[in-house]
Amino acid sequence: MENKKSSLYDELPLELLAGFYYEINKNIEKGILSGAMYHEIRLMEQTALKRGYLT
Repeated sequence: MENKKSSLYDELPLELLAGFYYEINKNIEKGILSGAMYHEIRLMEQTALKRGYLT
């Protein structure tokens, strides 16, 4: 059996995950958050891929 680490984002409902994704992107564009937050965006995208929402 494979033991995969999961992120907090794996536990969130889709609506909350999408909301975080939107807000983080918006705040990066405004300069409120640094580009380092793109790591968080990637984690959210990985969760969406696992759930089958992205291809």
